[in-house]
Amino acid sequence: MELVPNQHQNYIHNLFNIAVEDVAHGVVSATTKERIRLFNNWKEWLNTYVPTVSPSLKQLHPPARVKLLAAYGAHVRNRGFSSSQHKARLQTVALAFRAISTTMQLEAKFNPLATSENKYPKAISQLLEAYKRQDPPSKPKLAIPVMIPEYIQLINSGKSDKHDAIGDLCIIAFYYLLRVGEYTYHRPTDRRRTQQFRLQDVAFWKNNKRLSPTLSIKYLLKCCTAATLSISNQKNGVRTQTIHQEATHLVHCPIKALLNRVKYIRSHTTNPETILGTYFIKRKQRCVSARMINTAIKDAVVKLKLHQQGIKREFVGSHSLRAGGAMAMHLNGVSDNTIKKMGRWSTDTFLMYIHQQISAFSKGVSTKMANKIDFHNIAFQPIPGPTLVVA
Repeated sequence: MELVPNQHQNYIHNLFNIAVEDVAHGVVSATTKERIRLFNNWKEWLNTYVPTVSPSLKQLHPPARVKLLAAYGAHVRNRGFSSSQHKARLQTVALAFRAISTTMQLEAKFNPLATSENKYPKAISQLLEAYKRQDPPSKPKLAIPVMIPEYIQLINSGKSDKHDAIGDLCIIAFYYLLRVGEYTYHRPTDRRRTQQFRLQDVAFWKNNKRLSPTLSIKYLLKCCTAATLSISNQKNGVRTQTIHQEATHLVHCPIKALLNRVKYIRSHTTNPETILGTYFIKRKQRCVSARMINTAIKDAVVKLKLHQQGIKREFVGSHSLRAGGAMAMHLNGVSDNTIKKMGRWSTDTFLMYIHQQISAFSKGVSTKMANKIDFHNIAFQPIPGPTLVVA
């Protein structure tokens, strides 16, 4: 500030404060909280074992600096900040290092984890690679068949406003490939990138004509042929995308479920910002949580005895609806490109949800392989001379 003329200091000081807030909003609040927590752990560890060293480690020579960082990584790995009986996984150690690196960069201080190539020191990279190899493979939540959301909607129907909401949302999430954070509650102060779908984000259609949600539910159920969900922001950072589905005209129809949600909410409020997971208890607004969805799915798997098909309670969760919708599309011949667009995946990571262990993929393969076809190897053969074989 000493470089700024006196008459401009207040203005520049205010800009500094605004910039700090804007920088903080560049990531979700959970990321910031986790970074601060882990960086405080780093400072606490240094203060306990090497109190004369600063968090930047700038006063140490490079070999000693790397050695100390590696020791800290081993400390985190071996439950240094956790009461867990198990070793911390690679992700936790990587986050601990990232907290140090990011904090130093944000504070424009010396970064002990950055080399001249802007990469981690070789020893730290190899340490993380070793932990990656030692960790057990991750187990993504299994895809679930459509019978699960149908069963959840069936058993919840009419029990209470909350149960009706849970049932409808499971159908909607399955067919629209929704992320759980797009229809369940989280605090606005969390600053998550993923936003929930609201009343104003739903559009109903009769062929190419848009229908007003104020029309009677009887007319809408009869005439509505499709519905569109528009999203302002999402996890992958892509904005203003839409998802469109047509009515199945079956008992458990995604368009019918959306109509139920919209008409129910509008019977209590006309606030267009109301999220689709909202229900009311004595006029007090409540919202379905991710835990409610998670519990409903696990309980349904147990009730339907799907463990006999390899789908166990511990392997499913709220994310299984999104995975199940993608799987249902794939098994019914929908192209991978369409699935990717419907699920709003920006990369091919969605393929991890198309679980290869499902028997439907290998149906008929062994029979085809048993079909004897003679073939001639043309690779790695000596180049023939000029003589030609003449019939």
